Amino acid sequence: MLFHRRVNDKRHGLLLDHPLDAPSCCSVCAALCCRSFPNVDLSWGEYQLLERLGATRLHFSLYGPHKLIIENGCEFLVDNRCGIYEQRPEICRRFICRSD
Repeated sequence: MLFHRRVNDKRHGLLLDHPLDAPSCCSVCAALCCRSFPNVDLSWGEYQLLERLGATRLHFSLYGPHKLIIENGCEFLVDNRCGIYEQRPEICRRFICRSD
């Protein structure tokens, strides 16, 4: 066969009402949520924390939420895992991916 058949794993992102701290839900993930969006919104406290952790792709805003630019992959990804898992922003704690 000249072309291989590819199986598409459809995933759906869910933004929960509350943070979910369960490393098991991220253990089988290929860090799609950390690669699939241009940025994530940050509170001022989260902005300051990420700045102290060495973030270089921060966007400061006077009029809207501050942002961490994650386009083409978050700078805190290490081997497809969050390198700041315990300190990750709330929006990252609330977002999960599910397969069909």
